[in-house]
Amino acid sequence: MRTQPSKDADYIAFALNISAQCTANQGAWHLNEAMVTELQTLTDRANADYKVNSNRATANHQTVVNKNASFKALRTFMSIVIRSLIANLDVPNAELMAMGLPSREHHIHEPLPAPTEAPNISITLRHGEITAHIHRPSHGHPLEHAGRKRYHGFVLRYRKEDETEWHEKYTTRLHLTLTFDSADEGKHITLAAAWINPRLQHGPWSDELKALIN
Repeated sequence: MRTQPSKDADYIAFALNISAQCTANQGAWHLNEAMVTELQTLTDRANADYKVNSNRATANHQTVVNKNASFKALRTFMSIVIRSLIANLDVPNAELMAMGLPSREHHIHEPLPAPTEAPNISITLRHGEITAHIHRPSHGHPLEHAGRKRYHGFVLRYRKEDETEWHEKYTTRLHLTLTFDSADEGKHITLAAAWINPRLQHGPWSDELKALIN
C-alpha cells in the first residue's frame, strides 16, 4: 500500500482532501458515521496546529509539540480510514485513485463479513488513563496486533456516568488508551468492545465493564 505523504504540507493537503471526500460522500459510500466524524475532528485539529506552527510570528517549541502530536494521532487514525475505504466496494476505484490511494483493481478479495463473536475485555488503570485490552475468548492474553485475517481491529465504546450518549474509538491494535482530565476524576465509566472488519462493521459487543476514573 502506498504510504501517506511524509512532508507536512503534502500530508495535510492529502488528509484534508480525504476528509472532505468522505464527508461529501458519506451517504453514497455508506461510510461509518463515527469514523467520518473522528476523521474530521483529527484533520481539523492537525490543520490548525500546522497553520500556527507554520507562522513565524506564532511558532515556538510548544507549537511544534502540538503539531507533532496532532499529526501522529491523525496518521494513526488515517491508516484505519484508508484500509476501510479500500475494502469498501461502494467507493469507486477511480475515487480511491483521485484521493491518492492505491487502486484495488489487482487486489480484490472477497469482503470479510462482520465478526460473529464478542471479544473479552480487560482494563489497566493509571492516573488519568484507562487502557482497554481485548482478546479472543480462547486466548488468555492480549496480542500485539489484530493483523490476523480474522479481524481488522476493534471498536471501543464508553460512557461516563453523567453522559447519555456513547463515544466510540477505533483501532487496529488490541489495546486502546483513553485519557481524562481532572474534571473526570472520581467518575464511573462504562466500557464495551466489539471486533471490526475492514469496513468497520462490528460484531457483538462484549460484556460491559465499569471502572472508576482516578
